[in-house]
Amino acid sequence: MKTIAKKIYLDPNQHNNCAESVLQAASLYFGFTIPPEEAVAIKGFGGGMGCGSTCGALTGAVAACGHLYQMAAPKNALNHFTGALVNAFKAKAGSILCDDIKPRLIDPDVRCFKTVEIGCDVLLEQAKAMGLTGATVQIAPEDIKRVKGLGFLHNKGTNCFSCRVITGNGRITTEKMACINAAAKKHGDGHVCLTTRLTVEIPGIPFDHIEAIRADLAKAGLETGGTGSKVRPVVSCKGTTCQYGLYDTFGLSERIHETFYKGWHDVTLPHKFKIAVGGCPNNCVKPDLNDLGVIGQRVSSVKPTVCKGCKQCAVEKGCPIGAAQVVDGLLTIDSSKCNNCGRCVALCPFDAIEGDTYGYKVVIGGRWGKKVAQGRALNHFFTSESEIMTVIEKAILLFREQGKSGERFSDTIARIGFDQIEKELLSDAILSRKDAILKGMTVTGGASC
Repeated sequence: MKTIAKKIYLDPNQHNNCAESVLQAASLYFGFTIPPEEAVAIKGFGGGMGCGSTCGALTGAVAACGHLYQMAAPKNALNHFTGALVNAFKAKAGSILCDDIKPRLIDPDVRCFKTVEIGCDVLLEQAKAMGLTGATVQIAPEDIKRVKGLGFLHNKGTNCFSCRVITGNGRITTEKMACINAAAKKHGDGHVCLTTRLTVEIPGIPFDHIEAIRADLAKAGLETGGTGSKVRPVVSCKGTTCQYGLYDTFGLSERIHETFYKGWHDVTLPHKFKIAVGGCPNNCVKPDLNDLGVIGQRVSSVKPTVCKGCKQCAVEKGCPIGAAQVVDGLLTIDSSKCNNCGRCVALCPFDAIEGDTYGYKVVIGGRWGKKVAQGRALNHFFTSESEIMTVIEKAILLFREQGKSGERFSDTIARIGFDQIEKELLSDAILSRKDAILKGMTVTGGASC
């Protein structure tokens, strides 16, 4: 609880005083809700009510004690606990008056945090006396598991949760962002976190606010989720708004998201399945570290009748991976090195580079985390979005059919062999088994987050 209070009290963007910090930390730790009018009222108790009188950390603890009393419903009267709390605070701080305490306990680096700590300590003592021994005992494990399926992840050591809000593959309207902002202020701890998967998380949401925040987010068309042994929300780079982007990544990723994240939401897999859509071989969204990644391609070739074999070749100089080289007066491109970024096409002043062929590379079996695996490219040049959608469908079906509970797609590939997996994905045999795989199999998922 003191760790939570420290974060609240010392946050330079929040400007919370000692009274607010103790009360808010208690609400997050024990999982009770602070009504808006109380949040406004407690602010006036900071700094000894602005005149050096009763310490704000103490008044914040007394206010929180009332909430805990309602939660615990003990036999003794509330005054029994508040009286004991005040006496304990006085014993630890040497006084209950701000003017007496400050000269002894104030620290220029952390202001009055020592009194905030004392407020937390004496409140926890009274909570224990009421029979409240910790936040997590208040919520049944089955409820924690249930709301996790809705996209609410338990905040360790508290009765609060982080709400995972699904974005449009990393792109969101300003109206939806305003809705998230309002929801974070109303239901969370006032912060918004951005995940590596381009979703948004709102931490510090009390358990009894979960349905309310889902309803508020739904007003702007926002959904929560993105957990479990399923296809996860798709991530995308910014595509053609980037100078290197070779195709509309948002368009393709939204199609994948609608088809497989939403459309296959009830399909349980052996583990989570992550998809990333990258606009070029720069790999900014790390397609090769996902279960399946798509990488934009532009195949270039030299027009030998146009190439002048310049001694200072702009293409040779500008190729970022050294695949272009002038040999015997003619520019050549080493296909074993070339990654099809297409950047060479615009470099030649004589237009000796042709680059009209666009397509996609697909890599499978990547992952990161405790174990890391780099994805391997399928030996096929994909030329259309429909081909991409089909190979993704095959990969998910194959994982559901042949994966073992708890193993990632990379483990399945390693166990069966890349060549066999590739053979399956480049043929249509598995599509004939689609109904049996989706409807005739029972799969136990092994994802823990």
